[in-house]
This record gives sequence, C-alpha cells and structure tokens, in this order.
Amino acid sequence: MAAAASSSSPPDHRDSSYPGEWEYDVFLCFRGGDTRNGFTSHLMAALSDKKIKAFIGTMLRKTESIDELCNIRSLVKGRGVVTFGLVVIDWKSGSRHHKLLSVLQRSVLSIVIFSEKFADSPWCLDEVATIVQSMSKFGHRVLPVFYKVRWADVAGDSGRYSAIINGELKSSSEDNKKWKDALKAVANCAGHILSKWIESELIKEIVEDVQKQLIDMSPSMRSDNMVGMGSRVLEVERLLAMDELGDTRIIGLWGMGGLGKTTLANACYDRVVSSTKDIKHHFIRNINETWERQHGAEGLVCELYSKLLSEINLSREDLDVNYRRVRLSRLKVFIVLDDVDTLCQLEQLILCDVFNLTKLFAAGSRIIVTTRNKKVLQNAMAKVYDMKCLNDDESIQLFSLCAFGKNCPPVNWMDMSRRATSYCKGNQLVLRFLGRSLFGEDIDYWESFLGGLSMIQHLEIHDVLKRSYDKMGADEQRLFLDVAYFLHGMSRSRLIGYMETLYLSARAKVKDLIDKSLFTCVPSMDGEKIEVHAFLKEMAMSIGKHTRLVNPDDIHQLLANTEVRSWANFFTCPFKAIEMMVLPRRKRRKVTDSHRKGNCAFEGLGTIEGISLHLESVEEMHLEANAFEGMHSLTFLKFWWWDDHSRMEKKIHLPFGGLESLPDGLRWLEWRGYPSKSLPFGFYPQNLVHLIIRESPVEKCWEGFNQPKLVNLMVLDLSFCANLTAIPDLSSSLKLEDLLLSGCKSLVEVPSYVQYLDNLITLNLVRCVNLERLPSKLNSKLLKHVYICFCPKVKHCPEIDSGELIGLNLDETPVRELPSAICCVKKGGILRLFGKNIIDFPRISAGLQAYRLSDTAVKEMNSYDMASPVFLPKFGSLELFGNLQLRSLPKHIWNMVSSLDIKGSPLLESLPEISESVTRFFLLRITDCTNISSLPSNINNLVSLQDLYLTKVGIRSLPSSIQELGQGQLRSITLSNCKSLEFIPSSFHKLSRLYKLCLKGCGMILSLPELPSSLVDLDTVPHGILANYPIYAPSFDLYQRYEFRYSGSEIPEWFTYKSVKDKDSSCLMVQLSPINCTSIGKQPVKGIAFGVVCSSSINPWPAMKCVCNIGTTTVASWRFYVPRDVTKSSDNVLLWFTSGQTVRGLGEGEEALFVKYAGHTVSFCFYPCDPTNAKQWKKLKIKRCGFSLLYSV
Repeated sequence: MAAAASSSSPPDHRDSSYPGEWEYDVFLCFRGGDTRNGFTSHLMAALSDKKIKAFIGTMLRKTESIDELCNIRSLVKGRGVVTFGLVVIDWKSGSRHHKLLSVLQRSVLSIVIFSEKFADSPWCLDEVATIVQSMSKFGHRVLPVFYKVRWADVAGDSGRYSAIINGELKSSSEDNKKWKDALKAVANCAGHILSKWIESELIKEIVEDVQKQLIDMSPSMRSDNMVGMGSRVLEVERLLAMDELGDTRIIGLWGMGGLGKTTLANACYDRVVSSTKDIKHHFIRNINETWERQHGAEGLVCELYSKLLSEINLSREDLDVNYRRVRLSRLKVFIVLDDVDTLCQLEQLILCDVFNLTKLFAAGSRIIVTTRNKKVLQNAMAKVYDMKCLNDDESIQLFSLCAFGKNCPPVNWMDMSRRATSYCKGNQLVLRFLGRSLFGEDIDYWESFLGGLSMIQHLEIHDVLKRSYDKMGADEQRLFLDVAYFLHGMSRSRLIGYMETLYLSARAKVKDLIDKSLFTCVPSMDGEKIEVHAFLKEMAMSIGKHTRLVNPDDIHQLLANTEVRSWANFFTCPFKAIEMMVLPRRKRRKVTDSHRKGNCAFEGLGTIEGISLHLESVEEMHLEANAFEGMHSLTFLKFWWWDDHSRMEKKIHLPFGGLESLPDGLRWLEWRGYPSKSLPFGFYPQNLVHLIIRESPVEKCWEGFNQPKLVNLMVLDLSFCANLTAIPDLSSSLKLEDLLLSGCKSLVEVPSYVQYLDNLITLNLVRCVNLERLPSKLNSKLLKHVYICFCPKVKHCPEIDSGELIGLNLDETPVRELPSAICCVKKGGILRLFGKNIIDFPRISAGLQAYRLSDTAVKEMNSYDMASPVFLPKFGSLELFGNLQLRSLPKHIWNMVSSLDIKGSPLLESLPEISESVTRFFLLRITDCTNISSLPSNINNLVSLQDLYLTKVGIRSLPSSIQELGQGQLRSITLSNCKSLEFIPSSFHKLSRLYKLCLKGCGMILSLPELPSSLVDLDTVPHGILANYPIYAPSFDLYQRYEFRYSGSEIPEWFTYKSVKDKDSSCLMVQLSPINCTSIGKQPVKGIAFGVVCSSSINPWPAMKCVCNIGTTTVASWRFYVPRDVTKSSDNVLLWFTSGQTVRGLGEGEEALFVKYAGHTVSFCFYPCDPTNAKQWKKLKIKRCGFSLLYSV
C-alpha cells in the first residue's frame, strides 16, 4: 500500500553539524485546506499516541500548517509583527525564514504531505525550500508523503506543481527555480505513496518509519554499537508492550554469540528508563561469566535487590523477610538479565520459579533475558525475539564505522569493503573486529589480511563462540562436530534418523542444539534443514581436526600406500621386453604405530570418527587391503566430487583382491567410483544408514547367498552403476526412504518386496534401459517422486497408494495408462506428470498448489468443459510444457487457475475468451506458441492480472481493452521475441500501475506510444527505436534509472562523448567546458546516459560501475545493474539512463557535477564491481564506452 518513492536520501551530516538537543521529533508540512481535518489530523493523533512530539505551527488551536498563516495577512494590515506558535512572522523584515529554519534545526525530521493544492500556496513552497536548506546544513531528514498525487505531479518538469508555479503564482524566476529544485530534492527522498489504499494502514506505516528514523538518529544510536538496531528496538518494544499494565512478562532475546543481543537489550533499556516514570530498573551484565567466577548467585542477587529496594548490601537471607517481599510485590520493575544460560540461574535471580513471577513484582513489570539457550525462554514462558544477523547494508555501515570512522566506505574502497563484509555473514562481533583490524591500513595490507582470513584464530571471537560448545555433554559435542563437518544442510528429519543410530535421544539432542543457537533450522522445499553458521563451522574445524579428517594431505598420509606403485607403471607390451618387478613386503600395520604417537595431524586410528575427501583435490592413492584396519570409531566415510554428471579419472586404487574389510561401525558410506565389483566380504553393514556408491563397476553389493540385513538403511544410491545386475536384499530395510538406481543399464528387475517399503519417498529408475519387471504396487503412503522415464521395456506403471505424490515421470516408456490413484492426489499438493504416451488429460479432482503436465501427447483438455465453474478444481498454477499436440484449453481455464504457464505448444492457436470478471488470476506466461495470433479481446476481465509474459508468440498487437487494467494490478509486461508484434496500443499510457515493460527482439515495432508515468523499468527496446530516440527524451520524465540492452557493437550516434577506438576502451577522458555544464539551447539538464559495448563468456554478468576521477581523486560514481538477458559471448550494447539521482560522492544531482567541475579534465571509467566474481572479470571485455547529457524538451 505504501511504497518507497525513491531509495535516495540526503547525506547524513548530523555527526559533524548537530547543533544541540532536539526540541521536536517531527515537523509537519502540509496544505491545510487539503488534509488538515482528515489525513493530517489522523497522522497527528497517531504520532501523539506513540509519544512523538510534532511541531505544526499551532498555538492552543486546531492543527494548522504555517501555510495557513497567509490567511492572517489580511487581518494584520498596518501591524508589524504577528506571533503564532513558535513561528514569528515579520511581514516587513522577512524574518519568517530564519524562525522556520530555527524550528527545523531543533527538529529531527520533517514530514511533507504533498497534496492536490499544495503548490497553490507560496508558504508551503517556502517551507519546502527551507526544509531543503536544513537538509544540507544540518543533515535534517525528510519523509515525503504523496497524498493522492504522483511523483511526476510534484517533481516532473511537466507536472501539475510545475504548471502552477510557472502560471498561477506569478513569482520571480528565482523563486520558481528555488521551489522546483526544492520539490525535486524532497520528492527524491524515500517516502510513501497513497492513491486508493486505506489511509489508516498508510498512517501506521508512516509512524513506524518515523519511529525507526528517530531511533537511528538519537545520540546513543550514532555509535558503531547501534547500527541496524532501529527496527529491532521497535520489534522488541512491541513485545514489551509497556502500555499494557495488566501483566508481568519476560521477553527473551535469543541467538548465537556475537549478534548483538546485549547491545539491543541495552538500547531498549535506555529508552524505557528514560521515558517511563515510577519504575525501578537495573541491568545485570555477563551473568553466566559472573556466576561461574563467583560460584553461584549470591553476589548477583545482592546487587539486583539492593538496587531495587534502595538498601545497601542485602543478602539472600535478608530477602526472605516478609516485609521486603511485600515491598517487591508493590514495585513495578524493568530488569535486564544479560547472558543467562540455564533456567536455574533465572529462577535464583528472580527468587522464585517462573510460574510465580506475578507474585514477586507488581503488574506492568518487565524482564528482558538475553541467552543462547532457547529452552530457558520456553520454560519461562517468555515472548521470544529471534536475533538475526545484520543485512548487507547494515554490515557495510558497521564495518565502515570501524574501518573508516564514517557511515559509508570511500567510493574506491567499496568493493574491498564488500569483500570483507561478505565473510562476516552479518555477525556484529566479527564485523567490528575486522573493521578495527583494518583501520588505517593500506590496500596491500587489506589484500594480505583478507586473503588468509580466518577469524576463529582470534581468541576474542573464538572464546565467545566456544563457550556454548564447552557446556555440552560428550554426545552433544560429537553430534555438533558431525553436522558441522559433514552434514551441514541436511534435512532435519533425515538427520535425526541418521543420528538415532549413533546417539540415544538424538531427536532431543538436535532440538537442544537448535535451542542453544549452535544449529539453525532453515525452511526448505522438503520441510526444514539444519545449518551451522560459518563461524561455528570454523570453530568446529579447529576443535575436531584430530578426529574428523577433511584435509587431503592428512587423509593421503593416513591411507596411501607409498611403498607400492601401480603394476601398470612397470608393465610393457608382451611383444617387447618384460621387466622384472619386486614388490616389497609391507608389514601389517598396527594400531600402535606412529599415528597413535601424534606425529601426524591425527592422534590415532582408533579416535578417527569421520573422513571426507574431495577427489578433485587429491593425487592418486593406492590403498592396501587393510587400509581401514584399526579405525573402530569410524562412522562416516565419504569420497566424492561435485559434478553429478562428470566422470572423474579413477584416483583411488585397490589391490587385486579389493579391501579386506571396512569398519563395522560405519553409518555413512559414500564412495563415488568405488573401484571394485563388490563391497568387502568381511564388512558387516548392519549399522549403515546411507550407502552411496555411484558410478562404480559394482555388479553386486555383496557376493554370495548370505546377504546382510540392512535394517537401518535410509538411502541406497547405486546410480550409474552400469554393471549392476541385482540390488541388495532390502526386505528388512523398512526405514528406506530413497531408492536411487538411475543409469543402472544391466538391471532387469526391481524385487517385489519393494512394494512393502512403507517409508519409501523416492524411487528413481531413470535410464534403466533393460529394466522389465517392477512391483505391481507401491504401498508407501509417503511416496513423493516416481521416475521411470527412458525405460523402453517397462510396459506398466505400479499402482501408487500415496496422497503425497509430487512427481510422476513416465517419459520415453511404453506406458499408456496412469495409476488410478493419480486422480486422488493430496489437496494442496504439487503434481508433475511427464510422458509422451499419455494421450488423455488426467482429470484431477483435488485442488493443487501446482500442476505440471509436460511432454505428453494430450490434444485437448475438454474433460472439464461440461462442469460448472463452481465445481471445478482450483490449481495454484497450471504448467503445460512441451505438449506438442495440444490444440485447445478448457473454456473455464481462467476460473481454474491463479497462474497459467504454456510453453512449446505450436499447434495451439488461441486462448479461450474471458466471458466474466475473474478475480483470482495473477500471471499469464506463454512461450514458443507461434500460432497464437491474438490474446482474448476481453482480457480486461482478468481484473487481478499482475504479470504478462509473452515470448515467441505470434501476436500483432495487445488488445485495446488492456487499457482498462490501468486501475487494476497489472505491473509488468514482457514481450520478448514476438517477431510479428507491430505496435503497442495508443492508450497504453492508461496502465497507471505498470512499472516494467520489456520489448526484447520485437523488431517490427517502429515507435512507442506515450508510456505510463508509473513506468520505471523500460528494458531492451529494439535498437531502431533507441537509435532514433533524441537526447531530448520526453518519455523519461521520471526519477528512476532505466536499463537497456541490445545486440550491437557501437555506442548510439547521439552520444556526445565516446571512447576512441584502439585506445583504453573502458575509460573516457573529457574536458568539461562551461557550454556543456549549463544547457544546450537553454534546456535544463535532466540526467546522464551511460553506454558500454562489451562481451563476456560468463553468465550472469557482474554489476557495472562508472567512476568519475579528476587525476587520482574520485569525485562521483554510479553503480548499474546489467539486464539479465544479455547475450553470452557476443557484443552487447548496454545503456543506462539516470535522472534526478543524488550522485554518490557528490551529494547532489547530475547537473551539479558539470557545473562544479567546469573546465576540469575528468575521466569516466567503467568496470565490473561484483567482488564475488573477481576471477571472472578477465572474461569480460569492454570495447567502447561513452556518456551524454540528457536535456528536457
């Protein structure tokens, strides 16, 4: 409902120019006749409710703005001075401006409410001009509100305000320019827009925005400790609810170490204490550390209650006196208990169990508890605030304060700063430490420091993070190390199933580690996954390096047989000579050898619990038959590489007879390319949970008739084992969830007992080209994925008795009939069907979240045509991909779906007409349907349509009725490679909410009509249009940036400045002469057009930056985003247009750059600026560059 009008804000000068204490929080500037008795009065009341002090120029009367004082002028003829509120207006001396400036100087920020008749009042315009003056002098902040007016009305050169100023006010040209510049400056600040939205919601959002800015601007918030705390303080204050006096409550701030819990608690404490009367308060810091040092709570209890009761040196026994308890019960208190580790600590500090808290203190009392242990807060029935990491912008600000002493890094240090903050992952402790470490250092030191960065080696950070680990039990510590080393990102349910074979009460232990902020639970497509923060992983690596091996050198030293070389190195052609080879006898390795003595990075074979080796990072290894002997603690063994489709050269070699055995305690065995026909005969895998031996020459997992019972197995992955003839006996593997056999070309049968595996979730048999026999049915109620595609000998699909089915792929199989249960999938689920032999459209009765039908032979979907729209199933999205025979869609299709996505149906000629208004259809995407020559003529009935995407569609024009969606929600239209598209309707400008239009590859369009004033992203228009587009670009009468791309090798001819061929094509040297700095033909400068010609073999492209230098000094810079559809490996012309932007480093608009530096020789240099892709920059070549001023008509 409310949207940011711009992301630009004036530079913050308050730190250097702050004149004194604030008298007012907000200055309100508005046109009384438009909003005084409505919007403004409601906003004033909302601000008052939040105890925000607003100045509106009143004196014991109704709310009026200073502009209303103009009405008094007729009443004071002959008088010299009129006093009104705090503004003294001297008609003769003109001192009103100075008094207003004084009020603004004592106010934190201004709210300017632009309304229909705002510009009718010179007083309102003067207020805005004075506000802009205060912005530049004192860093005054401004929040514009567009009340039933558009940005273009306020700041556009042809807008309503400009017309009034030029025509009706009849002021001097100097005043006119001053007012217009001021209106643009204020309108370009981040603000709020109201058109037809609910005013109360907008007012609520404005008040929250004001609160956040007031917090950010308050003196205590300007230190580096308080970056990003504004919104967080507000969220905690909502939980505190200090206005609700009927209860006593505990608020918990929970998160891992270093996130700023104590800082946030301190900010909330300061605000509550300073604004609340008659409340006793105290803040106890570092409780856990003090508790351990003092061996208990005695000193802490004495400190707390001596302060609350205003008595000296109270002991714990003194607090048992009934009189003191009665006094406490009458006190309303605000207490912060920082770093509480256990519920016992909390209850001893509050002298009772948490259930009796209301009896200890008076109603209205609040206790803030900071902790890393969520269970403490759950047991205390606290309202929990989950402490999050800083976002990217907040991280940059905090880092910059510590590294440079100001809010933003210098322009030429920004990329290096982003590189540094990307490592910190939003952790305040690490950001602060890193910034202070780099303060005052040169670029070489930064490069060296960041190149070998490992924060965990610094004790200040290590000790903070390790404290939670030290308090865990032995099993919890081992579980934590297992996940941090090997299982980061695993689904929660599968992790618990795996850990239950290793540890008692594994489910509870995982939950405890989440509560203690050592694990993070992240939502995913398959439920939740467990992650470990980067710094906790780094800490784990330093702790477990002797028991869990991931370093290739350590693993090679442990396992490799360096005494025997491959016999292949000595073998020569039998028709030539035969060389003699003597193999030295290798002694049987004992557990008591040098490994146990600690001569290596690992302490001993018996202590090793996990090995993970990335095969791309290791040389060839030759293992002996007893390579794993003595590793009786080994539970995790993984030899792997990244790419699922690559074929790594065999790097691990086994003796002719293979391995003698593997440790029986293995739970996870993953060995890609396992170099043997079967697993060791002496290996008893009863504990295995994951068995993954992809891309290996295995024929059978175990030789012989006595097959092991895999009772704990959850995942069996034998994919691309081309020689596999039979899978192991899984009849007792009732926990099995994934059976992955894709690419097993020799497999003929999937045994019938698979039918009874009731926990099976995924069955993958893709490209099992000789597979003939499958179970007749799959009983698992949990089955989600069944892939039997490219199996030419499979003629029947098993019946599926699952309500959870998501994907069924029968492509390239002779199967013609789908399982009957397919029509009864779970309501709200996701279903994807594939198969060229599917002829009839499967009629699904349940409403689905998503339904995809791909690569079938379905011709029509008329099974729904006879049904009443009331009884049709409702699909969130319907995707029809690659259905080459599809000719028609159901006539009620618009009532069945919320989004429709059709791709690759060349025989489809039309879409059904839309006979009535449809209120729940939001997205239409059509791709590669060249026979569709028109859209439904009554497309205006899609009243909720938001996005329209047409790619390679044969339409000649958009329906004229599309203009009627102007008052709806249509926000984006993409017309890509529509070769027949000739014109855009002349009424296109009526789409008042459209913000994006893309015309990539629509070469038949020769001109554009008037475009909507709401448009902020005009992307990839045909080259012909741009080539003819003059620099007097009236359609760009907006304030946002535009990005264009088209294939080509030349900067447009109308560019004033272009780089010289065969020179440094990424830089341009020009001398700014006075004639360039003002105007051409007295037309005001509107903005700048930037352009580059470049090519790259990388995708996506990095962002681009243009830096303007005088000598070695950077005076301005711009950052641009590259359109996503750039053509890889060919020349692209990229154009960017800026208009009305505050230039970084300059603090003013574009025109000021050319005025300020007239006569100077300046350079404009272009280069990629994404620090994460530094190695890719060499693949991007900038061939030409240029820039040109844009002028208004």
